[in-house]
Amino acid sequence: MKRNGKPVSIGQIRRRYRREWLLIAIEEMDQATTTPLRGRLLAHSPHRDEIDRASVKYPKAALVVYSEDSFPPGYVAAFLLYG
Repeated sequence: MKRNGKPVSIGQIRRRYRREWLLIAIEEMDQATTTPLRGRLLAHSPHRDEIDRASVKYPKAALVVYSEDSFPPGYVAAFLLYG
């Protein structure tokens, strides 16, 4: 489930791991839009709960995302605002 390597585009990671949940360490972000651009894959799995367990072990900024443009049945998006 875990992977490490050099930073690549978020799009490349999403295309490589189809129909899976991804945990990505954010390495580069567009500061104007706060959009993650590049990162390192920390974990991937078809099961969201595995990604949740992996995410609590990573202490820095990370992105949890589904690789497809739409979520699997039973999932919805939620946005949290800080500040």
